[in-house]
Amino acid sequence: MSRTNFTIPLVHGLGLAVCLSLLGDLAMYAVLVTQLDFVWLSLAAAGLMLSVNRLIRIPGNPIVGLLLDRLGRRPLFLAGMALAVLTTSSYGLVRGFWPFLLARLAWGVAWMLINVGGRTMILDVSTPADRGRLLGLYHAWMWAGFAAGPLIGGLLTDLLGFRPAMFALAVLTAIGAAVAFVAVPETQFSSATAARGLGERATPPAPKLSATGVLGWIGPSRTGLVVIAVLFLATQFGGEGVVTSTLTWLVEQRFGSSFIVGGLALGAASAGGALLALHSLIAAAAGPLAGYLSDRRTGRRPVIAASLGFAMLGFALLTLDRSALTLILGVILLAFGSGAALAALTAQAGDLAPTGRRGTVMGVFATIGDAGLMAGPLVAFALAPTFGLRTVYLLCLAVFGAVLGWYCLRPVDTAPGSC
Repeated sequence: MSRTNFTIPLVHGLGLAVCLSLLGDLAMYAVLVTQLDFVWLSLAAAGLMLSVNRLIRIPGNPIVGLLLDRLGRRPLFLAGMALAVLTTSSYGLVRGFWPFLLARLAWGVAWMLINVGGRTMILDVSTPADRGRLLGLYHAWMWAGFAAGPLIGGLLTDLLGFRPAMFALAVLTAIGAAVAFVAVPETQFSSATAARGLGERATPPAPKLSATGVLGWIGPSRTGLVVIAVLFLATQFGGEGVVTSTLTWLVEQRFGSSFIVGGLALGAASAGGALLALHSLIAAAAGPLAGYLSDRRTGRRPVIAASLGFAMLGFALLTLDRSALTLILGVILLAFGSGAALAALTAQAGDLAPTGRRGTVMGVFATIGDAGLMAGPLVAFALAPTFGLRTVYLLCLAVFGAVLGWYCLRPVDTAPGSC
């Protein structure tokens, strides 16, 4: 079997499993605030439940990365899928603050194992010649989960009720776990010979599980990895954290209770949900295209720079107090930039990661992304009441412009092409 015949089914098997694992978590963002009496939570407690899973991931991702390098990829990924089934089921069973908090913390652990493990496995089976394309395909599945989770969760809750809906989503997650069990083998190189077979360089054993070990992945490529990390932090902060948390608020402020497009009138909540779904779908389509282009002769740098440019145009459009079509075009450009950046930046980090320490690199990479995702809403909701959403988007525009200029002026290890 050729390498391509092996990798494509693996990528789609991983991607489908990841997509289905997200359904329960994403459904929470759509339905939890409507079920407060059922789950015995206050509105403030619900807000904590929707964020605590990210809090645990910030310190936990690097530890998971180290474990992936020491224990292998497949066992930990499958453990994450099994835990995702259990946590999704538990949403329909538990009541009260502490039981629900434990369920959400358990989901945070599950997503660390799934997210860091999945990306690391894609790096294992790819080479610099196809890494961007394969990561783009993998992330397209992930974006599909982001779009489908709130939609399916909301529909099932309205049709069946909260508890049956959570059990149904748990069944879908279990199907994803079964797909992963059958379709996803161990991908970690067991020897230097295997690494050389795919044109990769062998590296020393994974670092020890300690504070110095977490930083041990920063080796000869540390300058390039730091540059990529800064760009990833900026894109997750603005392109995801700020945008996804403020779109509904922006619609309500700018258009009131009626968002009219082509004669169709939507309420602010419905319009915000539709724009978020559009954002995820556009990002899903942008990832494979950007990954494919970054594998070609142009290399990663022009694609990364273009993704930042698209996002800047999107933020510029969001600052304009004009028609609904202007807002939609801004969301499309931002989504295209986010999807392209995620694929190309992850591929660049994979190019720079030593073969034996890919799990550690992806763990730190995931923590940086989670930090940006958490900081985005905090900054937006702290500044907007005083200075307005337009000022928040201008700030994001300035941040993207600054990191783009810095990126174009700095060399990145082994990164072909230039701005």
